[in-house]
Amino acid sequence: MHYEKQTETPFKADIITWRGMMTKLMTAPFERFDGFEMRATVFQGTIFIEEDHEAKMRHNSRNNSRPGPEGIPNDMYAYWGYKFESLCLIPDTWDATSRDYIEGRESHVVSNKAQYCSIVRTGIGPISMIMGGEVDAVWDQKPEDPSEPINYLELKTAQTPESELDEVKFERKLCRMWAQSFLLGVPKLIVGFRSRNGILQSTAEFKVRDIPGMVKRRRQTWDGNLAIKFLEHVLHFLKETIRGDGVWSIRRGAKGGRTIEVMKIESKGTGGILSEEFLRWRMELQAKEVAKMLGG
Repeated sequence: MHYEKQTETPFKADIITWRGMMTKLMTAPFERFDGFEMRATVFQGTIFIEEDHEAKMRHNSRNNSRPGPEGIPNDMYAYWGYKFESLCLIPDTWDATSRDYIEGRESHVVSNKAQYCSIVRTGIGPISMIMGGEVDAVWDQKPEDPSEPINYLELKTAQTPESELDEVKFERKLCRMWAQSFLLGVPKLIVGFRSRNGILQSTAEFKVRDIPGMVKRRRQTWDGNLAIKFLEHVLHFLKETIRGDGVWSIRRGAKGGRTIEVMKIESKGTGGILSEEFLRWRMELQAKEVAKMLGG
């Protein structure tokens, strides 16, 4: 909305959403365990999609304290990820960061608040999108010219593969890592490999564009082209289905659910997906456009 107020021009797109929602749809053909629940509404010809926050809170309350496949609580995995970020990142360029900060990163308190939010205008096939998402870091520094692309970087962690089965698990996990980076145009991914007890053992750097080819040459556990094509078909279906006033649910059951269900759950309103401030602004902008047309 800040950009729209600066330009007094509304964003035009078929879909406005978050990167996380598109990642879940894009990787659905290859995801065997995790389900999802989203909500959607239409306003002025654009579909807005967001997480079903109540469903996510219920899921998190059930799962965060449960042991994962290695017998470790799931929220500990999240902590390890944030700790890896704190070891890798500095708040400014190398020459502008103090030696004390650089050498003291191992003892820094972990935070999940520092991050970039990237907003991109993109498209999948004929479907135009505006999409936002959190990005971990910049590889060097942000360019002074805002029109220049930012050399973003994603940081992830994974267990060090110790067997053929571990290799397959990592390759499957790489599908989500690739999709997250691909959707926002992030060119580079660094993975920190850890022991079963969370001790960092090694790192590996991947060019995002090369990951699907690497998987194809190995175990072929997923296909990047198929993921993109699947997302295109789903978005086309949503564009044809989600019309008029009201709120829709987009969901897929966990643990083997193979069907993505789209159903209308509220006949009126936007279900809180759009803020009152945004709705007022868009109506004001529309009134200005009508007045300009009549005056012309």
